[in-house]
Amino acid sequence: MLDIEIVTPPTDEATDVVSVAELKRHLRISSTITAHDTLLGEILTDVVDKLHGIGGELNRTLLTTTYKRYLTKFPGKDECGKPLPILLPYPPLIGNVQIMIEDGSSPDNILDASDYVVKNTLVPEIHPVSAWPSITAAPRAVSVTYTAGYAEHNGKVKRMVKFLAGHYFENTEASILEQNKTLISRNVLFAMDDLRAALKISNSYDDWNE
Repeated sequence: MLDIEIVTPPTDEATDVVSVAELKRHLRISSTITAHDTLLGEILTDVVDKLHGIGGELNRTLLTTTYKRYLTKFPGKDECGKPLPILLPYPPLIGNVQIMIEDGSSPDNILDASDYVVKNTLVPEIHPVSAWPSITAAPRAVSVTYTAGYAEHNGKVKRMVKFLAGHYFENTEASILEQNKTLISRNVLFAMDDLRAALKISNSYDDWNE
């Protein structure tokens, strides 16, 4: 199981992903009509919460968050003898990476940044320059702290937020069909499935430390 916690929660808000004004344009609501602004802001908060970070549907960090991932030990090696990387869930990575050894065998030790390379791939990876240190395996023997989020949200993320928020605004009460399935228009369902397939990141992270 992935052992991760939030060190610094987001200070930005859902309206930094999609503003109320942007959502109103999507819904074709005149900018002069403000009666729904509070409700639209609440809906945006609910939608971003549904998609964001730990427990979110996309396994992406939509609002800037600092995480700490814990490991029982450093990764081993692949079949070619090359050290395996540490993976950083809930991208995209902003930076501020710090690796600390906390195995109890010595004072907590922060690895020098020159000892590893961070690759900002779809799921960011940390590779040792030569090899990972040898430590005593124990729960939370290693911690990796990093900051994730978007400097600027891409079009697909914004579109998904607008689609979902628009659906919730137009359907303030769930319509229930047989087998307790919530009715969603066929067009919205297709659009959401398409965007979800493009944006969702697998949470099948490395399990060598389990």
